[in-house]
Amino acid sequence: MPAYQSDAVHSYLSSGASLPPRSRGYNVSGRAYPDIAAQATGFTVVSNRIPEPGVAGTSCASPTAAGVIALLNDARLQAGQSPLGFLNPWIYKNLDKWNDITTGASSGCDMGDGWPAAKGWDAVTGAGTPNYKKLVVV
Repeated sequence: MPAYQSDAVHSYLSSGASLPPRSRGYNVSGRAYPDIAAQATGFTVVSNRIPEPGVAGTSCASPTAAGVIALLNDARLQAGQSPLGFLNPWIYKNLDKWNDITTGASSGCDMGDGWPAAKGWDAVTGAGTPNYKKLVVV
């Protein structure tokens, strides 16, 4: 597990949240995922000039999050600052600048109730969703 995420992940694992049993085989000392999340439902994708509404999932969330990071880099460049570069240490130093998701849980993979969302970093939404207004001043 990288040092930059160690405190956040250990807080989650020892939070008392109802985690899947360790007998399910997850590694509590390895790299934890995800780092961040983004809303990913109700997108309309245009393919061959034909709108396709109702698209959801990682293929929507990833470009959404990337777009917010691109806007942050643009604001930094316009202010004479360098772009963010490798994001992960910066994310964990600024956990309070993300929209923390604290309710809900993952499902699937025979994990019972799955991984619960919790205050701070969690195994469902990471640091949370980007809050541009807070992140742009970092």
